[in-house]
Amino acid sequence: MVSTLQSRSLLKYAAIALQALLLLSASAGAFAAAVPAAQSIIHGLDYLAVDYPGVIANGQIVNPGEYAEQQEIVAHTRSQVQVLPASDVKTALQQRMATLQQAIDDKAPGDQVATLSREAITLVMENFDIELAPREAPNLAAAQQLFQTECAGCHGVEGLGNGPMARELDPPPANFHNAQRQQQRSLLGLFNTVSLGVEGTAMRAFTELSTEQRWALAFYVANFASSEGDRAAGERLWQQASYQGLFSDLQSLTKPTPNEVRAQVGGEGVQLMAYLRQRPELLQRSATAPLDISFKYLATSLAQYRAGNAQDAYQQALAAYLEGFELVERKLNSLAPDLRSTIEEQMIAYRSLLKDQAPGERVEPQYQKLVLLLDQARNELQAGSASPTVSFFAAALILLREGLEAILVLAAIIALLAKAGRNDAIRYIHVGWVSALLLGGVTWFAAEHLIDVSGAHREITEGVTALIAAGMLLYVGFWLHNQAHSQRWQQFIHSKISSAVGTGTLWGLSSVAFVAVYREVFETILFYRSMWMGSQAVEHNYMLTGIVVAATLLLVLGWLVMRLSVRLPLKRFFKINTALMFVLAVVFAGKGVAAMQEAGAFPIDPINFPRVDILGIYPSLQSLGAQLLLVGGVALWGLYGFVKTRRMREASV
Repeated sequence: MVSTLQSRSLLKYAAIALQALLLLSASAGAFAAAVPAAQSIIHGLDYLAVDYPGVIANGQIVNPGEYAEQQEIVAHTRSQVQVLPASDVKTALQQRMATLQQAIDDKAPGDQVATLSREAITLVMENFDIELAPREAPNLAAAQQLFQTECAGCHGVEGLGNGPMARELDPPPANFHNAQRQQQRSLLGLFNTVSLGVEGTAMRAFTELSTEQRWALAFYVANFASSEGDRAAGERLWQQASYQGLFSDLQSLTKPTPNEVRAQVGGEGVQLMAYLRQRPELLQRSATAPLDISFKYLATSLAQYRAGNAQDAYQQALAAYLEGFELVERKLNSLAPDLRSTIEEQMIAYRSLLKDQAPGERVEPQYQKLVLLLDQARNELQAGSASPTVSFFAAALILLREGLEAILVLAAIIALLAKAGRNDAIRYIHVGWVSALLLGGVTWFAAEHLIDVSGAHREITEGVTALIAAGMLLYVGFWLHNQAHSQRWQQFIHSKISSAVGTGTLWGLSSVAFVAVYREVFETILFYRSMWMGSQAVEHNYMLTGIVVAATLLLVLGWLVMRLSVRLPLKRFFKINTALMFVLAVVFAGKGVAAMQEAGAFPIDPINFPRVDILGIYPSLQSLGAQLLLVGGVALWGLYGFVKTRRMREASV
């Protein structure tokens, strides 16, 4: 039997471990941690591609100082590659960087170095979860004012590089009207320059600006090099349906340089780019269409598999789910639940084929099946998006479902303290769930304005939090059961309450309250954010109404649950709460494993078994195995307790 003092200590240490693990989960995954290095690599390569061609002419150094700077930059960029986690991608990058440095040392032609740099940039962008485009079209009117405040002192009011501080700077500030230089700059490269600065120059990193502001500045300065004639010609081209496919979303506009577009589709493509750089809102709808993202990643996945890159194909297929389909999963579930379930199962089947390196005659039909299913899903969503009633019920049901899970845990803990006569200690629980709500607000703000909580980051955070919650709930269930006998409970109340339900234990229970509520808040924020982005303006008021109605129902249900719990007889109370803790632990374990599988962190072996989302039951060997392991462990523990109690009774006769 676990002693009261041990219970107190374990809960205290669990709370400390929880805080540490939650911090770790924010950067979970080796590739997630490598994102800053990957962004720095792209920045360095972009700088080489743009500046090196002006340093060498006919194999001769034009400017020794700038040539030395190019050597320094390529060496620094190679050092950033070493930071990346071990993988085939890292090996390929190391080889490319060695070739690039050798070319610079050999004073190779500028176009050769630029090509090598761009190829390496593409490799990084395809394999790391870095921000390649803004989530929403930048506000160029606000960017104009921001430019005058932050940039005009060096670059000048018109971006000519002739600001009042320019004379004192060496090297001088960039002239954004320099067509030759700007034709080699992508919007992504400009964004990285604003974000990271340029070492050895007066161009500092503007880290105090938000991501949206930095993207807006990148778009704004890119427009200096384009003429009104180019933009007018681009506007005429945009009216033709055949040209609208050249740029399908904001990312397709931010990644290439004007020179790359010219090489691919000619001068008309550059004119169209000039127009869209000034009118990025025209691509906003495509940028927020999650299923379009799924189609893109799936197509890339199949191409990679055909080329013999099974690992890269698997990562692209995983991104098709995480970055695309999952964002509309809940909304599709409210319209066509069977279709949602089928698509998810078929995506798992497709990823399994890629992981097992199945023959192409099995992979290709599975890919085609997925494309048809996703196209059907798009039709369902388009037909259902005009239904405010669906938005109302979807928003209400999400909050009700997530909120009820949290309320059940809070009710068990609060009722426990009320039974102990420690109503004063309930404030610890209030601190836990109120803190979770406050952190939820911070999470929403960060997800909306500071960082992109998406993809594998989102799933890993959900998975780690759920697994921690499962472990802590399981422990609390054992602790509650130890108090199930009235005699032991009375002794606990009268002689041990000060030590056993002291500050440490209460803070441990407070941590359980925090985890239970924050996990649901985190999921709810993500679901509502994706629903909001994927819905029409007319639906927003219905969504808000659904949220208000659900919140009101939760208050009523929460009050009823609390009242019913505190009125339970003592022995029955402990049995019910113990069972509740165990059930919730099993549910959280299933959901945690499933989330980690969706992020690609855990393996997945599908089996023929019904899926019950509300119970955390998913048809995979790993998630069901984890739940069965918990159930078996609890059953064995219960059998042990039963045998021990029986022997004690027999001994006392």
